[in-house]
Amino acid sequence: MFKRSFILAAAFIIAAVPAFSHELTIKASDTAMKEGQPFNATVQSAHRFIVPEEVEILSRVKAGIIEDGKFVPSELKANEPGLCIDFTVTPKDLSKSVILVATKDGESWCVTNEGGKSGARKDLEAQGLKVISANKYDKYAKAIFNTSKDDKNFASVVGHPLEIVPVTNPADAQVGEYFNVKILLNGQPYTGPVWATYDGFVTEYENTYAYYTEAENGEAHVKITAPGWWGIRAAKAGLPGVEGDYDALNLRAFLLFEVR
Repeated sequence: MFKRSFILAAAFIIAAVPAFSHELTIKASDTAMKEGQPFNATVQSAHRFIVPEEVEILSRVKAGIIEDGKFVPSELKANEPGLCIDFTVTPKDLSKSVILVATKDGESWCVTNEGGKSGARKDLEAQGLKVISANKYDKYAKAIFNTSKDDKNFASVVGHPLEIVPVTNPADAQVGEYFNVKILLNGQPYTGPVWATYDGFVTEYENTYAYYTEAENGEAHVKITAPGWWGIRAAKAGLPGVEGDYDALNLRAFLLFEVR
């Protein structure tokens, strides 16, 4: 199969992504991580990379740290002025990389004869609306901090239904070289589109990424073109739905890491 990869001098617009669908990401609020000390971060939802646009519904979001292979949830606080969700973790062991995660259990979103509406297909139809389509969008974000060249924790699999796992150690990532990842869909190799970008590449336009490639049998390769925080994104649409609720399940995943 012919595999396509592009470094884009201009914007790459994802025309197939609905305009209303935000991406879930994680960003650090603090500049340094200290063992046993609180570390502040945010969950962001936006169309532009690490530029927050709205506060997600708290009851649908979870965020926290992976400790000893297990998810430890944090208390979430809506930050309306900052257009994000604040949370704090306390890393216990800085001898290895630290993984923060965030998930969103998406609600059903329907296209109806009266426009877009949230709610299950059966409930909206019971209100007399004609439902043209009903989709659910579940989103997953993973950010890796405190990387070092002798550590292997960066490659931990946390178990998200769609998950991007580094093969290249972020501590070894260099401008001009490829950053390799494996992508899992329900634990199996994912084949499909992959987008990547870095903080500051484009802030003016929505759904705009610096790089595009395609994963084959779970493997993808992104060429690093600038230092700073990078995000790699994968998406899978059209998974089986739940009768009466939504027609199709759509999964989104983001991996975030720093290139020094």
